[in-house]
Amino acid sequence: YFHIEQLAIKFFGCLLKCSTEFEIFKLIHKPNVLLNHDSETVSKNATSTIIDEKYHYELVPDISEDERFFHTEFSDQPLPLSDAIVLINIATFVKEHKWYEMLNHLDISSKGEHFILYQYTENNLYPTIISSALIQTTSNKHEWLFFDGFFQNTKWKPNLDADGLLSLTKATSMSSLTRSQFIDKTSDEIENDLFYSILDKTKVCEAIRLTISGSKSKANYHLYLAQKGLAMALKESGRDAVFTIIEKPAMVLFYKAMNL
Repeated sequence: YFHIEQLAIKFFGCLLKCSTEFEIFKLIHKPNVLLNHDSETVSKNATSTIIDEKYHYELVPDISEDERFFHTEFSDQPLPLSDAIVLINIATFVKEHKWYEMLNHLDISSKGEHFILYQYTENNLYPTIISSALIQTTSNKHEWLFFDGFFQNTKWKPNLDADGLLSLTKATSMSSLTRSQFIDKTSDEIENDLFYSILDKTKVCEAIRLTISGSKSKANYHLYLAQKGLAMALKESGRDAVFTIIEKPAMVLFYKAMNL
C-alpha cells in the first residue's frame, strides 16, 4: 500500500487524484455489450420531450435498468446510461471541483430516478448527454442531502420572501405559512418546518447532482436548458416543489430573475 501511495503521488500528485482517475479508467474500459442497432430504435424514448432543436429531456424511473447507450465528452465510446451519468459526475464534481467525498458514494449516481437532457448530432449514432440530475422522493427523505448536516450552516440567513411562501403554500397543499413563524429559527429548523408543513408529500422531491457538460462556449445555454427542462419534467410528473442544493451562483441568479 505504501508503494501504491508513492506511485500515486509521483504520477498524480496525491492518492485522491489517482483514485479519481482509476474510477474513470474502470468505467471507460468496462466491458459493455454495444448492439449495432439503428439509433432511432436504440436511443430514442417515446416519452422524451423536445425542448429546443435536437435537445431532448425526460425522467428515467431507474437508470440502472435503462439499456440505451449515450456519448459523453469524457469518453470516445458510448456507454450505458448508468455508466455515462457516473462518469460525468466523477469528471465534473470530483475531478473538476475536487469533491473527493463523492468517491465513496458513486453508487448513488448509478441507479434510481434521474432527469436527463441529451442532444442528437449528425456525426454520432448515439445521443450525447448534456445534463443529468438525481431525483429522490420523500419515501427516502432520510437519504436526502438537503437535510444532511454537511449542508447546514448556522451563519446562513434565510430568504423568507412573503410572495415565495404564498406560492409554495398554494403549489404543495401546504398549511398556511407566515414569516412570523420562522423568526429566530435556524436554517435547518426552517427547512424542516417547511417540509413537514407540506400536506401532500407526493408533490415534492429532492433534485441534486445537476451536471452540465458539453462545449464550454454553450455552457450558459446548456445550464438554461437543463434548468428549464428539469423544471418542466418535474412539473409534468406532478412535483410542484423541489428541495435542492445549488453550487452554481448563476443558477441562484436565474431563479431570482424568474421571481415566482
